[in-house]
Amino acid sequence: MSLPALAFVPLAGDAAPAVARVPAAPGVGQILGPGGSSLLLAPASNLRKWAASHLGLGKPAAPGRRPKTNLAGLATAIGWAEVDAPFRQRLLYERLVAPLVPLSSRRDLKPPAFLHLDPAQRFPRVTVRGAGEDGASLFGPLRDRRAAEKARDALHRLFPLRPCDYVFEPDPALPLGTGCLYAQVRSCAAPCLARVSEEAYRSLAARAAAWLARPSARQDAPPAVPVTVAAVEGVCAVIVDAGPSAAFLYPVRQGRVLDHAAVSAPPGALEEAISRLDWPEPAGPADWPWLTAWLRSPRGRAAYVLAGDGAEALATAVRAALPARFAAPTLGGNVGAAQGGA
Repeated sequence: MSLPALAFVPLAGDAAPAVARVPAAPGVGQILGPGGSSLLLAPASNLRKWAASHLGLGKPAAPGRRPKTNLAGLATAIGWAEVDAPFRQRLLYERLVAPLVPLSSRRDLKPPAFLHLDPAQRFPRVTVRGAGEDGASLFGPLRDRRAAEKARDALHRLFPLRPCDYVFEPDPALPLGTGCLYAQVRSCAAPCLARVSEEAYRSLAARAAAWLARPSARQDAPPAVPVTVAAVEGVCAVIVDAGPSAAFLYPVRQGRVLDHAAVSAPPGALEEAISRLDWPEPAGPADWPWLTAWLRSPRGRAAYVLAGDGAEALATAVRAALPARFAAPTLGGNVGAAQGGA
């Protein structure tokens, strides 16, 4: 299932006839300037009103408010694509804006952050890393570095892993350890003081990593660790997007939305659509920067479900993330809020 392409209408002289052809529906619109350059690209809840407001045909601005810039003198064409589902609209916008605006210039997005925890290390510890760093043993995404630091601190309260970055050899009389506040208040397992064996400490780290990797198992997770946080490498998930009469299912692998592998189905054919889902090797950069922002929005919080527990569990999670009108008839109503996430 491919994303819709923009339909363009040239602007010559009076823009009113061209604007009248734009549907009064949600979607993504674009206004082109001389030489086909992009003057404006944006999602809109009403494409016709959006076009009119930027071409001098909208309502006058309220007193004291700055009017929208009139592009009628520069615009050469207007394009649009109707999109009737919120994530589909955002995905189309992101795919169109990516070649136009570098990610570093996007003021609406913050670089996501991740937690790193490798239980195979000798004395594992939780650290905060950026998206461009080592992709192994990462858990996330989190909205930004500050959110990741809060999640790290919350994880330390659940699992007494060492917060320090010192290199040491365990010794009950180690000066470094005896003078450590974390060891004194026993918020750290203190492997430096040999209070726990190396094997037992790595087992503790493995339990923390398993807890992070399985959001559905975190029944009493602190608010600082969102339910969408999970192991990044190799994770397969599905974005569940509801339109007026059909559900759109977008496979996600390693943070990349696989829009070319997406499927759609009416309420009565969801199981068949789920059986057609596939997660091919992703091509292109990860979508974490904007996808993380979407997942933290009210619309996106229940839209991301893990796909690693089998077809039956996936079907249940997908239906749980959809509105009541998509509920399976055999279940007699909506199955409730989705428990999984990544």
